[in-house]
Amino acid sequence: MSAPALKPQSTAPQGPIVKKLARGEMLFSEGENSRAMYLVKSGMIRIFKKKGDAAIEIDTIRAGQILGELAFLDGNPRSAGGEALTDCELLEISGPTFQSTLGSMPDWLKILLKTVVGRLRSAGTRIRQLETASSQFEYNDKTGKRESSYVFIPTHELLKTCSGILLAARRGETGSEGGVMLKGAAIHRYATQIMQIPTSKVTSILDALSASGVTKILGDGEEILLTQPEFLEKFIHYVNEENLLEPAKRHDVSPRGFVLMTCIAKHLKSYPEDSEGMSEVNIAQIRKSETETLGRDAFRLDELSELIKLGYCTNINLTSASVATTKLKAKAFMMSYRYQKVLIEIHTINEQKRKGGG
Repeated sequence: MSAPALKPQSTAPQGPIVKKLARGEMLFSEGENSRAMYLVKSGMIRIFKKKGDAAIEIDTIRAGQILGELAFLDGNPRSAGGEALTDCELLEISGPTFQSTLGSMPDWLKILLKTVVGRLRSAGTRIRQLETASSQFEYNDKTGKRESSYVFIPTHELLKTCSGILLAARRGETGSEGGVMLKGAAIHRYATQIMQIPTSKVTSILDALSASGVTKILGDGEEILLTQPEFLEKFIHYVNEENLLEPAKRHDVSPRGFVLMTCIAKHLKSYPEDSEGMSEVNIAQIRKSETETLGRDAFRLDELSELIKLGYCTNINLTSASVATTKLKAKAFMMSYRYQKVLIEIHTINEQKRKGGG
């Protein structure tokens, strides 16, 4: 008995394909060939362009918008990368699908044509504006010239976003855990729409504040608990004042200096304050305790020189191998530590973006 004849495969183009991305997953990379464009059904996609080892935020594409259409239409390599800011669902529209439906002119094609015209007109100006917005300006101590360098979250955008959070807090409600309960949409309205901070940066700043204990991101980010509104206001004032100082006079702490601050803050309650609010801290004992916990040297005593130079504590009074004391104002030290904790988180994000290019 002969085998049944195989049915010929249809050569008709398929319709759009549903594509799902998890947060942080790349949709496409800068420089790769384009075989499709996409309609975002849900979620957000950040569009960014490489600048050296870092990246410039170009745009944030939301539900109901098309992306990847320029390279798709002109056949050139992708001019920017696309990464999922949230879990996303998209319709992937391939070349054959586009050609087969061109005559019927569906809604997404109408959106496409409007998008192409608008972006072609504004792309050049927008990129130049974003390059300026993502630059940090400093004066070179040797030449005296004003120089710029790229950072993912420059100081002025950090200040604007934190101010946007405080503005949203004015319309928030007291949360069950204390603090102020905010709507994520309200924060993005103030920071993204009014202050023109890219959504990806606002999201990263919220992550840094959450890691520092200033906020709690609830669920998928629709609600955010601002646990320390008074601290956030003081933090804005501190960063603004520091930004006005000459670089040599700022209280910037290195990652190693912050490790030492963390160790002191962890044990500070063991050293009572005197009538003037000063605590005499045995830094040698803290070092011994932390070393036993870690199984390796936690820090060197000479690393305290950074904190001494910045005025966070006094010179070491070395009595013996087990007694090396320094004095500090406990409340002021803890407030400075909390400021630095947020700034170190921002520094870490900037370094990750600089090294990863996205």
